Amino acid sequence: MKKSTFWHIWTSYACYYFGKVNLGIIIPALLATYKNMSLYNVGLVSSGFFLAYAIGQFIHGQISERKNPFVYISIGLIVSAALNVFLGFMGSVFSLLLIGETIDGFFQAMGWSSCVKANACIQPPEKREKYATILGTSYQIGNSITWLITAFVVGQWGWRAGFFVAAFAMFLRGITLLMFKPKIELEKCHAIAKQIKTTLSLPIVISGIALCFLNMVRYGVITWIPLYLFQINNYTVKDMGKVGLQIFLIPIFGVLGTFLYNYIKISKTVFASISLLILALSFILFPLTVGWLSILVLCLGSFFLYGTHVFLVCTLPSRMLKDKVVAASTGLIDGMGYIGTISIGIIVPLLVGLLKGNWNYVFWFWALISFLTAILICILDYVLKREVK
Repeated sequence: MKKSTFWHIWTSYACYYFGKVNLGIIIPALLATYKNMSLYNVGLVSSGFFLAYAIGQFIHGQISERKNPFVYISIGLIVSAALNVFLGFMGSVFSLLLIGETIDGFFQAMGWSSCVKANACIQPPEKREKYATILGTSYQIGNSITWLITAFVVGQWGWRAGFFVAAFAMFLRGITLLMFKPKIELEKCHAIAKQIKTTLSLPIVISGIALCFLNMVRYGVITWIPLYLFQINNYTVKDMGKVGLQIFLIPIFGVLGTFLYNYIKISKTVFASISLLILALSFILFPLTVGWLSILVLCLGSFFLYGTHVFLVCTLPSRMLKDKVVAASTGLIDGMGYIGTISIGIIVPLLVGLLKGNWNYVFWFWALISFLTAILICILDYVLKREVK
């Protein structure tokens, strides 16, 4: 299989992020423009998106195991693009914003498990985990580019532009992937009952629980840090480009951390536990910093977060190819992870409300969750070693 095929997969999932994290940039502009919208309203919209995404991961993970993953990836991109056009016109109405984002979440879920499956299918066994790690950088770089571009267009032309630019990027990538998709032979799958039973192995379930906790932190930052910086600096909508310049490096540091995670010689799970403890420390320090020093602390946290994240959502499920449940395992882990993402859309407004607009409880909560995730990774390490024996 040509190496260019891998980069078709990589760029496709990077483009998915135009429709996945643009809301975090659009939220401050919506709140500043429409005074009838509240923090709880946009938190509900975020939770609606990720609830549908979680359900979609469970469903699409099972279905895409039996379908051509390249076609599946393309359909998700094209439908998500259409929904972002709708949101660009109707997103000022809370009920339509909630409905549109929720439906979009379901179709956004067509991407990741299919990408992991496609990569596992085209790679020889000795290169599978290496390229699984590289694939994991797609959503980090996609996140960074989306934040930068969306912040710029929202600052220049308002919140609607944040949806329209996402629609353009996803539609273009979806159509071109359909045009240049490779021919692959699909292996015969297990019966659905056996497929589900194989997927529900103890390491996969523990990984899902760990990701549930980790996503409270990761998507807490993705969804709420742009708003925090917008408020703490007293920015206006025209200043959204400044927010983009402050935050776009956060995922880039995650890429660097992922490569370190891939090449370091000590046990991956041991390194993950140490990384998560450093992540917890970064959130304890964050409220004590200001300006670019606070951004540096967030970048440090991202550096130590994403290696663990890639291991849970990509490397570990890629090992399930021999059991013919790569997409199903990915969908289960990611679906469980997004239960944590759903909750953070409700928890953050609640914690901010408790302190009358002060965000310190949020950062302390993320520190606690990072510590608990480190404990779960230690348990996963024990289970994996026991299964090898």
